[in-house]
Amino acid sequence: KGNLSCLPSLQIEIDLGKKCWYHSVFACPILRQQTSESNPPMKLICGHVISRDALNKLTNAGKLKCPYCPMEQNPSDAKQIFF
Repeated sequence: KGNLSCLPSLQIEIDLGKKCWYHSVFACPILRQQTSESNPPMKLICGHVISRDALNKLTNAGKLKCPYCPMEQNPSDAKQIFF
């Protein structure tokens, strides 16, 4: 009896059918609002994700301090992400 956790994983695609389809939703942890096409989720260079509206509100003098870690960054370095 071997330990299965040490075996390499085999990745396969499984079709669960339409009844298992869903749409991912992201709510901004800062503004507590669901993101949308006009207010998409943005990944900061530190890896944290906030909405574009939150990014704009947190930007001060052309700099953005992440609300979760001490990293300061340029707001233009944030990238829109898609779920």
